[in-house]
Amino acid sequence: MGSLVEHSSEDDSASPSKPVKGDSSLNGCSHDEKLVWPWTGILVNIPTTRGDDGRSVGGNGSKLRDEFIMRGFNPKRVVSLWNHQGHSGTAIVEFNKDWPGLHNAMSFEKAYEADHHGKKDWYAPNKEKSSLYAWVARSDDYNLNNVVGEILRKLGDLKTISEMME
Repeated sequence: MGSLVEHSSEDDSASPSKPVKGDSSLNGCSHDEKLVWPWTGILVNIPTTRGDDGRSVGGNGSKLRDEFIMRGFNPKRVVSLWNHQGHSGTAIVEFNKDWPGLHNAMSFEKAYEADHHGKKDWYAPNKEKSSLYAWVARSDDYNLNNVVGEILRKLGDLKTISEMME
């Protein structure tokens, strides 16, 4: 099971409230699609190197969080994921639990999709992988049988936008 070794956080003082009809944070997001809540992004292809002990070492969650804040995504924290081989080359990006948090998460996903570094691009066969890939965690990610799925199940639940609006 992965451990939460490196992470960085911000205050989560914003209280959840219902979005206004036509809220742009819901654009491109089905009200019935199951997302991981609290709103969570997945970051893959983080560069790693072999340490002296043969285990992988990789990027720092605090540096990634600061970079995402500068880009306007405002994550709460970035958690590097580890497995038996060391740094897994993946991280989860936690956003605030409120509607602005969802807006930030969806903006995060759309920015990577626009740069052809979204989920579909990551899973595309025969495509050379470069740089970071990222997306918002959904039910298929939550149910993965790896360190990503394990941590998503530990830290979150699956909810639809419709459920959150009730």
